[in-house]
Amino acid sequence: MSLHTFTLAILLCAPPSAAASTGAASTGPDDERVKALLEQGRERWREEARLATDADVAARLLGQADRMHKVLTEAPSLRAQVLVGEVVERDGKRELVAHGWRLGAEYFYPASTVKLFGAVAALERLRELRGQAAPRFTVDTPLSFYGSRRGGAMASHDADNIADGKLTLRHLIRESLIVSDNESFNRLFEFVGHDPLNERMWRAGLSSTRISHRLSIKLSILENRRTPTIELRMSEGVVRIAEATGKLELANIDDREGVLIGKGRIEGAELVPGPMSFLTKNRVTLRDLQVGLARVVRPELAFEGEPFDLGDEERALLLEALSQYPGDSTNPRWDRARYPDDYVKFLLPGVARVLPKEHVRIYNKVGLGYGFVTDNAYIVDTRTQRGFFLAATIYANSDGVLDDDKYDYDSFGFPWMADLGELFAREFLASK
Repeated sequence: MSLHTFTLAILLCAPPSAAASTGAASTGPDDERVKALLEQGRERWREEARLATDADVAARLLGQADRMHKVLTEAPSLRAQVLVGEVVERDGKRELVAHGWRLGAEYFYPASTVKLFGAVAALERLRELRGQAAPRFTVDTPLSFYGSRRGGAMASHDADNIADGKLTLRHLIRESLIVSDNESFNRLFEFVGHDPLNERMWRAGLSSTRISHRLSIKLSILENRRTPTIELRMSEGVVRIAEATGKLELANIDDREGVLIGKGRIEGAELVPGPMSFLTKNRVTLRDLQVGLARVVRPELAFEGEPFDLGDEERALLLEALSQYPGDSTNPRWDRARYPDDYVKFLLPGVARVLPKEHVRIYNKVGLGYGFVTDNAYIVDTRTQRGFFLAATIYANSDGVLDDDKYDYDSFGFPWMADLGELFAREFLASK
């Protein structure tokens, strides 16, 4: 199927403008053509269900068709967005061309997808320090973090590092990306700093980025801006990075209505009526998530803004962590029964309906929080090296209550992501 495409362009703006931070909705024929592809998938599943001789197969296919119908007809309330990109060659140069549906139409909470940006920024900070006060600093240098609050204990031990138990950038990045560990991301956030983390992404053209807080811990705005003293414990001596307090104002003030979500929220043990405000929560558009990933996995592509400052060693670390299944890791080690291959690869089950799983490699970072399900991926057929980018998000919270741990992840969010994986794998990777 031939899709009318638009070239993915990101404007660098430092500080970013209000318009850049909201991610204005994409309208026009491009949206309609992508929507048509989703509709064709729905109709194909219905027809395949009609022809199926196995009742279980027919039920699965009808379930896929029904989910897609729900998304197509209730997209605004589900805050659904899809962005698929392919690498094309034009005039001897490769570029990323993207097809989008409902891009930026509503705010979505990015959750753990921002961990990729934290890992990139930490490696850029490493290279910066290596050129200044710590020329022998590496990803395996032991780190010590002072308590974020006065009197807090110093952290210098990582129980998951089975080699020596040390806290290192290598293990923080691997834990943050392979199993999406929140504490590891929070350490990366502290290592880089509140303001520098955002400013590094803005310089790279990712102007919608607003990473204002750590994950899974409740801190005030001021506490999130503060980062503690950190020691680099090298054999030739200790280099100390001083504590810092950021000054950037990152609230989503240009979208006050769009960041009010739900009809109730749990505070303590009580149900509080009314929406939850995401005014001070993290924010990034699907466009910027996809470009950020592309800068890592396809560094030959050119975008507005500065390329990430990554050497071969740093890029190799990221590529392995973005693509490795938890059960294949030797350090840290994770039990495959607890961390199956699709644990943080939401698109994998659907892609595996199209291609043998052993021939699929997915470089990705997912996000899951407050009912939002997001995946930002580059999917490759290792036999042909054909690949495509797919970023998508949906709000799976039918009861409208937040923080009650009763979301529609298993019944709706994850299955729909798998359906997208199948749909676009057929479009971009299947033999025609």
